Amino acid sequence: MEKINLNSAMKRRNGDERFKYYRQLWFEVGRYEKMTDFPLHLDIELAGVCNLKCDFCFQNDLITKPLGLMDMDMYTKIIDEGKSSGLCAIKLQIRGESFLHPRLFDCICYAKDAGIMDVQITTNGTILDDERIQKIFDSGLDGIIFSFDKRHIDSYKEKYMNSDCHNLEHNINKLLQRKAKLGMSRPWVRLQASIIGSDVGLMLKTENEMKMKFPLADIISVHKVHDYREDVESYKDMLIKYKLLPCNYLMQRLAILWNGEVTFCCMDYNNNYELGNVEEQTIREIWLSKKMDKYRRIHSIGMRKKISMCRNCLVNILPISDKEREPEKLINYLDCERNDILSGKD
Repeated sequence: MEKINLNSAMKRRNGDERFKYYRQLWFEVGRYEKMTDFPLHLDIELAGVCNLKCDFCFQNDLITKPLGLMDMDMYTKIIDEGKSSGLCAIKLQIRGESFLHPRLFDCICYAKDAGIMDVQITTNGTILDDERIQKIFDSGLDGIIFSFDKRHIDSYKEKYMNSDCHNLEHNINKLLQRKAKLGMSRPWVRLQASIIGSDVGLMLKTENEMKMKFPLADIISVHKVHDYREDVESYKDMLIKYKLLPCNYLMQRLAILWNGEVTFCCMDYNNNYELGNVEEQTIREIWLSKKMDKYRRIHSIGMRKKISMCRNCLVNILPISDKEREPEKLINYLDCERNDILSGKD
């Protein structure tokens, strides 16, 4: 596997060439063809807390550890290391609502000033207002993802004693309309919703309704509600009907929680797979650690089902009948090391 010094590789490129190379690397490392010495992307949890309590959400009863807001000094430490290491992208959200962080826009500006090319955020949009809309444009944010579906609307009504979701829809459309009026390409705006079950007809109906409500959105996405419990299959008979491919997250990104704890996946909501803490180690040390490497190699030999969190996850799965798209070289990579990895000798 080719080793890439990310900072050196990025310094040799400018502008569009730099961004194109980042996206090229994103797919190459995701296929376990190359390995960077620093993650391309960081999921950074500015706020672990949320202002909603939606049905089927991990915020209701799955999280057992304290939640809070990330300290600004910790955040700048993370970005500073990323700047000197070639970091390309961040998403400022994992478990909570980042718009609750009092210095959210300072955080976005700090990352853009550091040269981070792709700064994104996910939000439920419920505290969006005219002032925040303007700050979104002023900050240089590259992308914003709105989670907008019945569960959020119901929770919004209950939390704010509001009989309808007019203000929520209105404010999202106000952002979209202002973007169009300004003739700006950034931030790109994605609207996503989720439904109970896997009814394709309902998904298409929901998608069409979303397009009617938000005609200026760049992307509309509808998917099934994910059950975040580790012991529940994403799809029925998943281990029989699907092949579990190596997860590209392990090669592309790390997740840093509000208190500095680091895990290999943004869906590790209780940090059961803690890799370290940015207050005690550098991100590079965590990224290149033996523990992280072990998780990668378990995936690369096609044995991700040995990791409880990955066994029922819907990321990178392939219907067994779909032979034409099956990337076999990912499944059997490092097969000779299978016994040592699973026995814990390293």
